[in-house]
Parts: sequence; structure tokens; C-alpha cells
Amino acid sequence: MNVLVIGGNGFIGSHLIDVLILNGHKVRVYDLFNERYRPPLKMVDYRISSLDNIPDLHEALLEIDIVFHLASASVPSTSNVDMVSGINNNIIPTLNLLNLMLELNIKRFVYFSSGGAIYGNPKYLPLDEDHPLNPISSYGVEKLTIEKYLMLYQQMYGLKPLILRPSNPYGPRQGHYVAQGVISTFLRKVQMNESITVFGNGNAEKDYIFISDLVRIVYELSMENESGIYNIGSGIGTSLNKIIEEIKKETKKTININYIDKKSYDVDQFVLDNSKTMNVIEYKPLISIEVGISNTWDWLNESKSNN
Repeated sequence: MNVLVIGGNGFIGSHLIDVLILNGHKVRVYDLFNERYRPPLKMVDYRISSLDNIPDLHEALLEIDIVFHLASASVPSTSNVDMVSGINNNIIPTLNLLNLMLELNIKRFVYFSSGGAIYGNPKYLPLDEDHPLNPISSYGVEKLTIEKYLMLYQQMYGLKPLILRPSNPYGPRQGHYVAQGVISTFLRKVQMNESITVFGNGNAEKDYIFISDLVRIVYELSMENESGIYNIGSGIGTSLNKIIEEIKKETKKTININYIDKKSYDVDQFVLDNSKTMNVIEYKPLISIEVGISNTWDWLNESKSNN
């Protein structure tokens, strides 16, 4: 199968292309930047360009069977500052992408939405796919808007969208240059002997999934030819205080913690109900938070020693 991964040089995308290659697919990546933590792979066709470059995007879509869309120009922590930017840089480019796919008769589309921001503060836990959608960030509104357009394109044009709502992924090759990835960010700060900041009291529980589990589930779902909306998470809530304790055990370091007021854009807590997903595929998350933190810490130290 010929696969296009938009955002394939990012954290999740780089692991997804590993799984796709391992399973014999021909992979093309479309991204603004090269991978940060490893050189280009010889078996991947890389196209470095922006989503608003229509001619480049059209060429990248030629002879493609399935499109994975992971790219996002915003994160929850900054999206409320410039809401128009999210429309211009996320929603409009995605609509242009969908229109190009229609021209080329590409029906299969896998979209990475959000398993936290799109729901807003929970009315019940765990969150299933039917939970009310009340985003408290522009980022969540953008994701929800794109979901609605995908369902509209399915109804009008026969698009086959698989909409994924992942929880918080973490693991090797996760960057620390934007306001996301709390586990990797904490580990990096501990590695640099810096203090860490916790927004709120650290007791609220959220759903974290190790990157290898996430991309394996994504792959299995996409190969089942499913359409519709699917949560992907561990199904387990873990507090920041628990994460800090595990980091202390793993690193054997003293950690200086600053507790400050939580941010208005941050969802209080969320744990995903992934039973719908687990009813479709056989694979289930395998990596515990303890093992995941250990694996990420090992990678951080290895990457530091190689620099």
C-alpha cells in the first residue's frame, strides 16, 4: 500500500512510519521539517513543504492509497492567543487537502484529533466517544471543526475517515521545544538538573500512552478499514505527582518542584474509555507508566551521550 504521512517527521509520525515500513508499506512523508533525532530513512520518500503549498501537496498525493494527517500548527497552551491563526493554518489547509484527495479519488483518510482537548472538562469518567464535546481551548475547537468537516465529506463525497482521539503520548524522540509532552519534559529537566513546574496541585489524573502502543493501535485500526471516531489511550489515569515519584525512582535524583496555579486552557483530568477500539483490534496497550518512563529516560541519556 502507498501511504502518505503528513507530519511524518514529528514525534508520533516518526514512530508511525517505522510501523508502516516494518509491515511492508511504501511510505511518503510530507512535512515542514526533517526529523530532529535521526537522519532521513533511505526507504522513505520525503517531501519538505507546507500544507498551503497546493502544487507540492498535489504531487505528494499522486498514487497514494491512504493519507495519515498528524500535522498541527497549534497546541492547547498557545491556541487561545491567536484563534484566527488556527483557522488559517489548520482548518483551511485540511479542507484544501481533502479537496485534492477528492480530485485524485483518494478516499481513505486517518486524522489525529485529540483525546483530551476536544472533550473539555469531563462530565463523567472514563470518557467514551459519545461524551459531550465542550472544548476549553481554540485547539480543541479546531480539532472538533475538522472532525465535523470529515463527517460532512463522508456524507457528501464518500470519504472514508478514521478519526482518532489519542490520549497523551510519550516516549523516545519526543521534543521539548513546545508546551507539550509533560513526561518527556520533566525527564529532560531532571536530566539537566533543573526544577520542574506543576500547574495545579498535581493530583488530577490523566491518560498517558507509550508511543509504541499508540502507533501499533493506530496501524491496526487503519488496516481494519474502519471509519468513525475511536479513542486511543491506556484507559488508566495517572497523576503528575505519581509521574514525579516514578521519575524519582528511575533517575535516583532529587527533584525541585514548583506548584503554581493551573492554566485555564488545561482540562482538569481525563481518562479515555478505549473499549470501542479494543473491540475492533486484538492488540492492547502493553507498556506500563513505570516501564515507559524507564525507556524514555534511557533514550534521553543515550541521545545526550551521542551529541
